[in-house]
Amino acid sequence: MHLLEVSNPVATQRGMLNILKPTDRPSSLDDLTVGLLWSGTHGGDLALNRAGEMIQERYKNVSVNFYTGGNYPSPPPIVQQAAEECDVIIGATGD
Repeated sequence: MHLLEVSNPVATQRGMLNILKPTDRPSSLDDLTVGLLWSGTHGGDLALNRAGEMIQERYKNVSVNFYTGGNYPSPPPIVQQAAEECDVIIGATGD
């Protein structure tokens, strides 16, 4: 079992607190579709691509979809598309 802990160095935007409630985490990523949602900032795509590779190495029959949001926060239509197509979504920014 591997544990990957990621800290978010970005402060929560005013008005964004409590807007979305996270869903329960699945017990495994086996046989799921993972969405990688990139805001377009420098380096975020590299981190997400590596996370996707690591997930595919560790879990069975997992699919990975990559979404480009274009800016932060990602446009609602992109977020909605990812939510409809994926079981789990990982979002990232990077600078």
